[in-house]
Amino acid sequence: MQPIVEKTLQTIRILCADTIEKAKSGHPGLPLGAAPIAYALFQHLMRFDPRHPDWPDRDRFVLSAGHGSSLLYVMLHLYGFDVSIEDLKNFRQLGSRTPGHPERGCLPGVETTTGPLGAGFSNAVGMALAERRLRALVGPQVCDHFTYVLASDGDLMEGVAHEAASIAGHQKLDRLVVFYDSNRISIEGSTDLTFTDDTLKRFEALGWAVMQIPAEDPQLIVTAARQMLTYGANKPKLIICHTTIGHGAFEKEGTAECHGSPLGRDVIERMRAAWNCGEPFTVPEEVRKHAREVLEVRYQSYQAWCERRDALFAQEPEKAALWNALWSSPAESAVEFPVFKSGIGESTRKSSGRVLNAIARALPHLAGGSADLAPSNNTWLEGFAAMSPEHPEGRNFHFGIREHGMGGIVNGMAVHGGVLPYGATFLVFSDYMRPAVRLSALMKLPVWWIFTHDSIHVGEDGPTHQPVEHIDALRLIPGLKVIRPADGNECVAAYRFALSHAGPVAILLTRQNVPQLERSSRDPRDLSGYVVRPAENPRVQVFTSGSEVSTALEAARLCADRGVEVEVVSVPMLDPVRPERVAEIATARPGAVKIALEAATCRLYAELGIPHRIGLSSFGESAPEAAVVRHFGLEGAQVAERILEIVNRNQNE
Repeated sequence: MQPIVEKTLQTIRILCADTIEKAKSGHPGLPLGAAPIAYALFQHLMRFDPRHPDWPDRDRFVLSAGHGSSLLYVMLHLYGFDVSIEDLKNFRQLGSRTPGHPERGCLPGVETTTGPLGAGFSNAVGMALAERRLRALVGPQVCDHFTYVLASDGDLMEGVAHEAASIAGHQKLDRLVVFYDSNRISIEGSTDLTFTDDTLKRFEALGWAVMQIPAEDPQLIVTAARQMLTYGANKPKLIICHTTIGHGAFEKEGTAECHGSPLGRDVIERMRAAWNCGEPFTVPEEVRKHAREVLEVRYQSYQAWCERRDALFAQEPEKAALWNALWSSPAESAVEFPVFKSGIGESTRKSSGRVLNAIARALPHLAGGSADLAPSNNTWLEGFAAMSPEHPEGRNFHFGIREHGMGGIVNGMAVHGGVLPYGATFLVFSDYMRPAVRLSALMKLPVWWIFTHDSIHVGEDGPTHQPVEHIDALRLIPGLKVIRPADGNECVAAYRFALSHAGPVAILLTRQNVPQLERSSRDPRDLSGYVVRPAENPRVQVFTSGSEVSTALEAARLCADRGVEVEVVSVPMLDPVRPERVAEIATARPGAVKIALEAATCRLYAELGIPHRIGLSSFGESAPEAAVVRHFGLEGAQVAERILEIVNRNQNE
């Protein structure tokens, strides 16, 4: 190993150790052990330009082992990104740009939010899919990059990584390269305690090209990566890098003790003396020069891309138009939304499918699929191919029965850009993918989660398939907009909102038919609540959503026959964070009894000052739909009786 390479590795390691020590918090083991992998990527393998960190054809680097964030921050600093020594000194501090785990948007060069193990791995599969699709649509002159991943033992233990790896192998994502930092240590000790898989054979069986190497010499890592381009043709690539956790940390080297705790000042000072390093947070001039000397080549890569792009677009203006459309915000005005006639019964999953297809016909970046449920979720885009190695331009994606993997991949597509992605399954199975849904909200990603079979109306499939608490559970995720349309018009409003919203949207849809309402709104501004059945002097206001809107309307008519006027308010998007609209409607009728109605827990309405609830407090039952609804007292006539009981009880109190 050349002296300057060895000195650079020592500098990377000591900077990581200093960063963690100052914070008195962090994970030094991986950064010290995996420093040669990071050096090989930034010094030799990756194509990037720190002056243009969002360049669409840059290589992506995903630190799936997000606990090793100090390594990423140090590399970004050394290789010219807008990351300062002060940023390193502020590691894990309130309001800093260098949080404990990488967060998208905090720093240029951080591609995705990682930390929950396996999440970054699955995001990377989505990024590679997005790259391949854009390359097929516009050409390699403007889209021809790699997605690199640094993954840990923990990443490969998580089920989401296995789901995503299976999809990547099936899809033959040959521009996905994963470096597996196999240091064989986790928090509890040796991975032999729990993880004795033959990882090489497992990934070969999943359709990957696999190689294993000792990973102390960066040149060996670079050579292996370049060999894999030939050896691993038409396959994703896994390079198993055997490393030593906490490399150079004396008695802590190779132990679980250095995984998630600072090394201690004594150990760091001995490392500093052994490596002849300077004061904390200093970079030797020869190391800085060595790291920055590759930047001119990176700058030229960006300029060459600009020239190729301009030449192609001048010759083929239709590709320029397509490229610009793929990278621009979706234009709602281009969509010819379907018209729904009142009175005609249709499930909102079917109405949603009609709206989704109208959007697909107008907007080329819409692509997605279901977890083996497209015919049931109504998410298939008619007239478009399925995405595959043979049809990389396809817009329909078969995720298979892999909800969590689907969630991570959809997030990765959105992170990459050039794709407006969606993922779909039954609402009850949102539990399987909740970590990915949460991360979509944390990252403010423009993704659509489409969940059908949204209540006990599922019927015979029983409580394992009947969501009860799931609507409220999704509403509790900060930044996730949860919309439960009552009919086709409200489906239009939901997707119109989704097209203009910068973050994730979950759209919850019925399996059963519901009537198209006479007064329903197509206006996304009404999603926070609007009166769908007005009353001049109502004694009751019922706040409801989805299929229960038509139930509430039936109950209101029955109550009116008995002298009690009921105003029905549809609240497709109950937002506990911004309850102004619901409060406004409620205060407009100060004397009316306020009641919430949903075939679910509907507990969050209490937070909005609606004291009475008609909903569920138990799991469902297995029986025909009508019998289940009747059993839980949610037929129109039963709801009317419960409304009258609440009114009478209020009068007597």
